[in-house]
Amino acid sequence: MMRAWLLKEQTGSRDLQLVECEKPVPTGTEVLVRMTAPCVTPFDSAVINNENETSFPPATLPIRPGNQGAGIVEDPGTSSFFRGDRVMFGNFPYGFMRPGSWAEYAAVEAEDMTLIPASVSDSAAAQAVVAYPTAYFALKEAGFVAGKSVLAPGIGGAVGNAAYQLARGLGAVKVFSTAGSTEKAKLAEAAGFENVINLSEESISEGILRRNNGQGVDIVIDSLGGQILADAVKCVVRYGKVIALGFSAGRTSTIALADLILVRASIQGFGAYTSTREEWRNAWTIFTQLANEGKIAPLFDRSFAFNRAPEALHHLIRNRPFGSVALNF
Repeated sequence: MMRAWLLKEQTGSRDLQLVECEKPVPTGTEVLVRMTAPCVTPFDSAVINNENETSFPPATLPIRPGNQGAGIVEDPGTSSFFRGDRVMFGNFPYGFMRPGSWAEYAAVEAEDMTLIPASVSDSAAAQAVVAYPTAYFALKEAGFVAGKSVLAPGIGGAVGNAAYQLARGLGAVKVFSTAGSTEKAKLAEAAGFENVINLSEESISEGILRRNNGQGVDIVIDSLGGQILADAVKCVVRYGKVIALGFSAGRTSTIALADLILVRASIQGFGAYTSTREEWRNAWTIFTQLANEGKIAPLFDRSFAFNRAPEALHHLIRNRPFGSVALNF
C-alpha cells in the first residue's frame, strides 16, 4: 500500500483527497519509481481547477495529480535503468490522463525518464526535467547559435529561467530577462543573473534598449504571453525570431503588426510535447553536460511535506515564487 493524492472532480484543491491505495505494478516498458520529489507545476493547477485549453483532451477522472517529478528506481522492469538510479520524469499525460507523481510510488514509461545529473538535487530536477528541454527546443527552433542575443522573460519562472541559463551556457553574446517586482529583481541579482529588467520601473523594450546600446535582440523565448509578449515583440532586430510557448500572463495578446513588419521579424508558437523522444533524450544530454560543468543550475524555491500538497499548490499560484516547488516525504 502507499499514500497518494486523488482528484475526483476538477473543482479545485479543496477536493484533493489524501488516500491509501495499492502500489502500482509496472507493466510492459514501465519502471517503478519511489518518489522523492513530486513536482508542483502550473499544469497541475490547470488540471485540478479544470482550466486547461478546450482543445486539450478531457482529464481521466479520478486521477492522481502530478505531471512530473523525481525519485529512485525501485523496479527497472525491462528497461536499461538500474535499481537505485536517481531519475526524473515528465510527459503530457501524467497527472492528467494517467496516474501522476503525487504519490509514494509511480509507474513511469522508461522513455519518459532520465538520470538526474550528480550536481542537481532531486527537488530541483523534478521541474528541470521538462523546463530545460522546453527551453532548449525553443532556442533551437529560433535558430539559436553561439553569438546570438536572447531575451527570455520571467527570470523566476521555470522556462524563462531555463532559457536564460541555457542561452548563456551555450554561448549567447548577451542574455536578458525580466522580473515583475523589485524584490524578484534583487533575488535575480543576488543569484548572479545580469540584465534583468525590473518591470515595476520600466518596460521590456525600454530596458532592452537601455542595456544594449539602443539595439534589440535576435531571439525572444516567451513563456508568459499576454502583454509581456506584445512588448517583447518590440525588442527584436531585423529578421528576429519570437517563440511563444506559454500564457501564464494571459492567453491573448495585442501585437502591433508594424513591430513585426518593419524589421521582417516572425513569431511562432511552440509546444515541447510535439518533439520526438530522440529530441528529448538529446536535450537531457545537453542539460546534464551543462549542469555538471557548472554552467547551469536549476532554480528551486522550496519543498512542502507530502501531506501539504494543497498548500504547495496555493503557494505556487498565489505567490509566484522565485524558483520551482516540490513535495517531499
